[in-house]
Amino acid sequence: MRPRAYAVLGISVAAVLVLAIEVASWAQSARFGPLAATTLSCSVTLDVLSEADRASGLRSGDVLQLQAMDTRSRVAEVFHYTPTQAGRAGQPITLVVSRGSSTLRVPYVPRHTDGLAVLFAQLGFKLFLLGLAALLLWRGSDAASLVLGIWCTSVGLGLPDAWWGALPVGGRVAGGALTALLWTCSPFLLYLVVESIARGVSRVEQLGARFIMAVLILPALIVNVLDATAQALTGCSVLQVSSWISNAAFVSSQLVIIAFFVLSYARTSGLDKQRIQWVFWAFVLSRAGVLLNLINRLSAHPIHLSGLEWVTVLIFPLGCAYAILRHRIIDVSFVLNRTLVFTVLTTVIVGIFIALEEILKGFTANYRVSAVVELGVALAIGFSFNAAHRQVEQVIERMIFRAKHEAANALRRLGDEAPFMESAEALSERAADDVRLATGAAGTAIYERADEVYKRTARSGQQGMPEEVSVDDLAFVRLRKTRAPVDLSEVRTALGADGVAFPFTIRGSLSGALVCKARPSGESYAPDEVALLAAVAHEVGAELNAIRARRQSELLDAILAGDIDIGQAKADLAT
Repeated sequence: MRPRAYAVLGISVAAVLVLAIEVASWAQSARFGPLAATTLSCSVTLDVLSEADRASGLRSGDVLQLQAMDTRSRVAEVFHYTPTQAGRAGQPITLVVSRGSSTLRVPYVPRHTDGLAVLFAQLGFKLFLLGLAALLLWRGSDAASLVLGIWCTSVGLGLPDAWWGALPVGGRVAGGALTALLWTCSPFLLYLVVESIARGVSRVEQLGARFIMAVLILPALIVNVLDATAQALTGCSVLQVSSWISNAAFVSSQLVIIAFFVLSYARTSGLDKQRIQWVFWAFVLSRAGVLLNLINRLSAHPIHLSGLEWVTVLIFPLGCAYAILRHRIIDVSFVLNRTLVFTVLTTVIVGIFIALEEILKGFTANYRVSAVVELGVALAIGFSFNAAHRQVEQVIERMIFRAKHEAANALRRLGDEAPFMESAEALSERAADDVRLATGAAGTAIYERADEVYKRTARSGQQGMPEEVSVDDLAFVRLRKTRAPVDLSEVRTALGADGVAFPFTIRGSLSGALVCKARPSGESYAPDEVALLAAVAHEVGAELNAIRARRQSELLDAILAGDIDIGQAKADLAT
């Protein structure tokens, strides 16, 4: 196994275990949550309280004396800056409160207030992000997919809430610290995601932005993780950092990420800009709720906005998922598997029919329908299952698989039949037409080496591709150097700024190229399409070279036999 595979396996196992603990702890989790509080080194001032907290005997302005409280009481309160429920619902705790010149011991019972609707909404949020993370981590192969997968994992485990109430006190302290760490570090991971996607930013600018991000999240790390954990264990913080400074710096870190992405997007053009535009605008929209929530923390009387925050957070991974499937901005070898799709389909249909049967059973029981009618209904459901399953299978086949498979088969057929064609002109025309139709490209062209230029010998679709291109055109220089497909947006070339060029490589030398322009829809070529087109280009290029070599040999024999002169032979080769 590669090092990445070991890392991904470790992350996946840890994520599954943490999620299992959270879900099992949900019903027993609670928090002591003042609407606003000011945390000092060894105390917490309660600024704004809920009605439930007032009913328990607390008052605005009360100061919690953390050192005088036990760990079980402290852990329910100290992680209030992060989305953590580290208290145990129904377990009485004692809050030691300074009120004026008096010190009071106030009994308090944390209560679990979230309903099932909240659980399902939050669990859906977590499962979506963790599912996307699994796709990116296991199927991705580049740095962007790895970092985005780790970010989705950290946010999915930490937001909208993390539940630790079922654990013993030490476990709840560890869980609160873990949630605080994941939540606080998520902006830096998000920056790394943006950096790995962005284009047009120099290495110096990237390193500078990384340094600024590290400096800006450091105060939040101290307050949310180091000091909160220390207060839970001992009652006092290790380093005293103003929560206002911490929140201001945390807000600024979001502004740095936005500025970096805006700068990169402004410097990007052509196909690259088209590929990342969905991700860019999804990112901008997703930051709106987060920024509003964080800026809200700086106000004297904040409004609870965490619901808005975690809803808008989803916009960015949704935009990434769309861009991955449509534009492949991140290298994820994701292919719809027929068996997987039809297995899920069968499960859904079975579930629908079971639910339908249960509904009808309830109906017959309530209205005392005869056993004959009930049996008839059950038989009707059973016999209609296979018919419904076949109909849905056919729809899925038409919608998802058929067009893709037909296009791939057309390209494979071209590669298989190319060695049996005898006319270079016919092969070039067929290759240009078949590739354009199979890929949906706006246009395709075949270029072959002729003295000091690459001459266009066939074209299909889009006009405007030059008839001749210099041998030192940067696209052909890159093709000669790499002998691999070249994204035209990455070089200055007479072929245009959109599309992909595939080399005709014969014994290490470049004899020509197949050029596929971009699709009108803007959808980029998937890695499996690029690999198939490269194989087809190799077969076509090899056969074109063989046909022309045979023709040259025939003309040479004719010259030696005196059947034609050299001028006529040159004219024949030029046609």
